[in-house]
Amino acid sequence: MSKQMLVLQLCCPHCKELLTEGNRIHLDAYLKDLNKDGEVFLSAVFGEYSVEGTIEIPEGAVAEFRCPKCDQSVMISLYCRTCNAPMASLTQSGGGYIEFCSRRGCKGHAIGGAGDIDEMITLMNKKFNTPYD
Repeated sequence: MSKQMLVLQLCCPHCKELLTEGNRIHLDAYLKDLNKDGEVFLSAVFGEYSVEGTIEIPEGAVAEFRCPKCDQSVMISLYCRTCNAPMASLTQSGGGYIEFCSRRGCKGHAIGGAGDIDEMITLMNKKFNTPYD
């Protein structure tokens, strides 16, 4: 039995450009506490939390994310329910959006928005082409 992966196809909510490159999401990040700016590549596989980039984001550090295409912030005015850090949001190419925590190491995120389970299940079924809705 093969394991299906949900590779998120994410876009900038401002310019609508695709930010998913293969299995990675390309973003720019600024670390205010360290006064560092650079590129980051987050895993586009839902549930995988790897981070690579031109800057080191230490465990627990909070990043401010921007679109590398239009330089607009993708931060939103919501805070993580797990650690209270600011959240970021990207648009899914097939509809909906994903919100994710800006703190390195926190796994706070939601498909479809603020954790509405029905909306999340519908989006997962669409992604995996299952007949249930």
